[in-house]
Amino acid sequence: MRKICLFLITAILVLCGGCASFKKELIRSGSQNEAIQNAILDFSNTSRLYKIDVVFSVQTGYKGKKVLSVSIGKNNMKMLLTENTKVGSKSTLPSRFVEKEGKLFYWWDNDYPLTEEALAVLHKYNLLQDDKDGTIKFPDFVIDDAQKAAHYFFCKNDLSKYKKVITNKGIGYYDPPKLNCK
Repeated sequence: MRKICLFLITAILVLCGGCASFKKELIRSGSQNEAIQNAILDFSNTSRLYKIDVVFSVQTGYKGKKVLSVSIGKNNMKMLLTENTKVGSKSTLPSRFVEKEGKLFYWWDNDYPLTEEALAVLHKYNLLQDDKDGTIKFPDFVIDDAQKAAHYFFCKNDLSKYKKVITNKGIGYYDPPKLNCK
């Protein structure tokens, strides 16, 4: 019995220590891209949605005086690759990404140009549809209103302070959680 109790206590301490350890990696200050990094870190360590899918779209949105938001949700819809899509262009395709444990998180950054590496990653995850000879065939577009996403609300002055909401509603269609930001 004593060995079982000792094993259970050890297991609990190891599990609790593992859960809290990622919080030490959170970035405290910065801007939108640092908030995205924190959201991906939390999402990959705590969300059931992370275990279900492979490709995730990241979006920023709601910005108040003291709060900014980041949304992470499943999105493996194809994006159109046209003759206007060139390395160095901005906002035609997502230019930022993180690959983590065989999963992709991507987002648009209007200040960051498209790179060869970003194109290669989008190809790798089969997210690009080529516009063959100018004949555009739009991929099937499916909207799943039940699809859930993780919405993160960060204090601008301390990005390690945040709250997460898992919902199938879009930001702006519910009241954001209260954060005690300075």
